[in-house]
Amino acid sequence: MIQTIENLSKAFAGESMARNRYTMYSKIAMNEGFDQIWEIFLLTADNEREHAKWIFRMINDIKTSQSLGMEEIVVETWVSNILGTTIENLQASIEWEEYEFLTMYPEFAEIAKSEWFPEIAARLNAIALAENHHKQRFEKLLNQLEWWTFFKKEEPTTWMCRKCGYTHMGKIPPAKCPSCNHESAYFQIMCEEF
Repeated sequence: MIQTIENLSKAFAGESMARNRYTMYSKIAMNEGFDQIWEIFLLTADNEREHAKWIFRMINDIKTSQSLGMEEIVVETWVSNILGTTIENLQASIEWEEYEFLTMYPEFAEIAKSEWFPEIAARLNAIALAENHHKQRFEKLLNQLEWWTFFKKEEPTTWMCRKCGYTHMGKIPPAKCPSCNHESAYFQIMCEEF
């Protein structure tokens, strides 16, 4: 078997599991009152789905171009089964994303390159960069949760209600939105960079 097909199959399984994990993590974040983290987990789940889609395409492109009749590919892989608090889920996510960025995708890209699949190698390296972005974003969130600064800043900040768009200037968001009555969990720091 071409090693790149086996590696892509492992990556497909990993991205598929990550999508499901992040979807489950989003519900936990929502239940713990972290509306913005809920949305970030869902956004990341969608990113992982996109990675899986491209990896699945690459598997089938190799099968077609190499006239391989494989209907199933059996691979050994490991499963991350952490399901805890938002802090624990962020910690587990950082570890997995770091592994993908620093180890898995670079190794898979090198093998693809050596097997004469330069386009696949380039795409795997690009996916690795996306995984690094996920890791960095999760690290920022974890840092703010651990230091209790997610809803409390040292300097006055503009907070925006994610439900209605009301803005508030202060070191913390209001306990309830005066516009729509949603609690502070629905506020995030306003970011208007376009």
